Amino acid sequence: MRITLNFTAALLLSSISLSTVQAATVITEQNIARYEAALPELAKIEQDNPASLKNLRLAKHCDWAKHASELRAKEQGKDYLPQVDQVLAKHQLTPALFIELTAKGAWPVLQSMQGVFNLTRQGLPFLPEAQRKQAERTLAQSDHMSSVIQPCLTAADKAALQQYQQRFINLAGRLPGLSL
Repeated sequence: MRITLNFTAALLLSSISLSTVQAATVITEQNIARYEAALPELAKIEQDNPASLKNLRLAKHCDWAKHASELRAKEQGKDYLPQVDQVLAKHQLTPALFIELTAKGAWPVLQSMQGVFNLTRQGLPFLPEAQRKQAERTLAQSDHMSSVIQPCLTAADKAALQQYQQRFINLAGRLPGLSL
C-alpha cells in the first residue's frame, strides 16, 4: 500500500488530516522530499549556535505541535525564526511536521549506532576523563532520544522507516549540529 497524506489547509495549521484509507504516518516520499529540499536552505540560515542542537532535549510526549511550541518558545525573539518559517512554508512543512520528521527520521540512525554505543559504554572506564564525559553526554542524549521517539512510532511509521532507512541515515549528516 502506498503511503500518502492529504495536504490541506489543516497542514498549514499544524494538524494533518488523514483519510481512513491512508496510513497513519507522516513518513512519506512526498514529505521526505520536502524535508530534503528544505535542509540545505535551513543550514544556510545563520543561527546563534546550531551545534547546541546536539543537546536538544524533547519532552517525553508524542504531541509534535507541542514540541514545536516548546522549542520555539526557547528561541523566542531570535532574528532567524522568520527565516526558518519562510523556508518551512516554502517547502510546505510546518514546524510540527519538521520536528516529527526529524525525530522519527533519527530512529534509523539511533538503531544503526547501537553497536557503537554498546562498545562505547564498555570502554568508558578506560577513557581519559574529558573523553569519558563527552561519551557519557552523547550516550545520555541518544538514550533520551530513543526513549522519546520509540513510544511515538506507530506500525506505519516503523514500516515507512524501514523502507526509507538508508535515506534517513544519509540525511543525518546534513542536519546542522546533529551528526553523531
